[in-house]
Amino acid sequence: MQMFTSNPWAVYARILAGGLLIYYIFVGWKYFRADIKHLLGSRAKKRQSNSNAPIRKVKETSGPGPQHEEVLEEAQQVWQDEEMSFKVDKLLEHLTEEIQEAHQKNYDKQDLIQMLQIILKEYSVLKGTAFQSEVTNLIDTECAKYGSIHLSKGDKREVWNVV
Repeated sequence: MQMFTSNPWAVYARILAGGLLIYYIFVGWKYFRADIKHLLGSRAKKRQSNSNAPIRKVKETSGPGPQHEEVLEEAQQVWQDEEMSFKVDKLLEHLTEEIQEAHQKNYDKQDLIQMLQIILKEYSVLKGTAFQSEVTNLIDTECAKYGSIHLSKGDKREVWNVV
């Protein structure tokens, strides 16, 4: 009987390495799927926002003038929007968890409004921006999802009033 290979330990090591690779990919996907998707999604958002960033050429001048300041202002605005977008994503996750908990603990409407006001107090800079409508839509969607508490338009406006 001939041997399968001249070095069976090398074959064993390759099979073991392949098996471990498959195992860790499976475990990583099963337990860290949300983190991986969030990481990949945030990278895609950064690439997309960088590709959509306003690019303007500035005429050569002897020194920094109004045009140079405009470009710096736009760059700062893009950075702030990315940072704000990340904060809003965290806020949306937090609100989703809290509304689910409110449903599980049978909060009444006023308790839910107070809880939302306390959470949104830290995000008062969002009031009057496009992010406010995004947050309000999430609150509306989550409340409708569980069906135990329905907020009227006035209630949703009240949520944004500082406690």
